[in-house]
Amino acid sequence: MELFKEIKFFDDHFEDGVFSIPDGKKVKVRALYEYCKEKGVVAPDELSEEELKMFVE
Repeated sequence: MELFKEIKFFDDHFEDGVFSIPDGKKVKVRALYEYCKEKGVVAPDELSEEELKMFVE
């Protein structure tokens, strides 16, 4: 649950909800957060690889 609090904090400070990670990919954190919340998932690592791919550009 702490992860979601951190995601929400950062999401509130970045208008488009997209973050770059060191390998150059971008993660749609806002959409990932909402998806997990809708599915009742506690942490993103509980999602399948296919589900996670939906949030990486």
